[in-house]
Amino acid sequence: MEEKIKGCIFDLDGVLTDTVPLHYKSWCLLGEEVGFSLTPDQNKKLKGKGRLDSLNLIIKESNLNFSEREKEEMMEKKNRWFLEEIEQFSTENLFPGALDFLVHLTEKQIPFALASGSKNAKIILEKLGLQKMFQCIFDGNDVSLGKPDPELFVKAADCLSLSDRAEIIVFEDSVAGIEAAHKGGFIAVGFGADPELKERAHLTIENWEGVDIEYLENRLFS
Repeated sequence: MEEKIKGCIFDLDGVLTDTVPLHYKSWCLLGEEVGFSLTPDQNKKLKGKGRLDSLNLIIKESNLNFSEREKEEMMEKKNRWFLEEIEQFSTENLFPGALDFLVHLTEKQIPFALASGSKNAKIILEKLGLQKMFQCIFDGNDVSLGKPDPELFVKAADCLSLSDRAEIIVFEDSVAGIEAAHKGGFIAVGFGADPELKERAHLTIENWEGVDIEYLENRLFS
């Protein structure tokens, strides 16, 4: 039977691997230098946001002021610490079942792309050993508009040469990413246990164990 799902687009952080603790550690190191403290609850608000949007939100909530040049220097420093943290990343840092699902898509000849707002996505993907599996890879360096704008996902769909976005799943762990998928006309599948995802996504899955195309189609279309 022919699949109804013709392609898949994956976010990276929080969907295939978890870099959130590393980002949090790097932001906290920066905070120690410039005078802000970031709580775990505040850190949750940064999910799905780019580097500058994250910094601006932190600055606003901390009632601090910095020049644009100072913010550039802060972002460069934070990113340098983050890159040091992911030096040891490998396939062992993938979520359980993630690689199996990508292999399954490959065997079913269903094309898939990576579309992450992170400007480090290509580096992380290489560390995970996945860069050769994806037909198309886009990150925050490739777009002018971040999520919830659908630009990133639209570029990925175009690269996969898939015209009907209603036949493409976008896997996202952030509300901003799910909103972007909806705006772009994609199937929005939330990854993780966040209650907000269940309210906004077409479907949510909490992990990759046992997930295949048949499982997804049965839950999406039955």
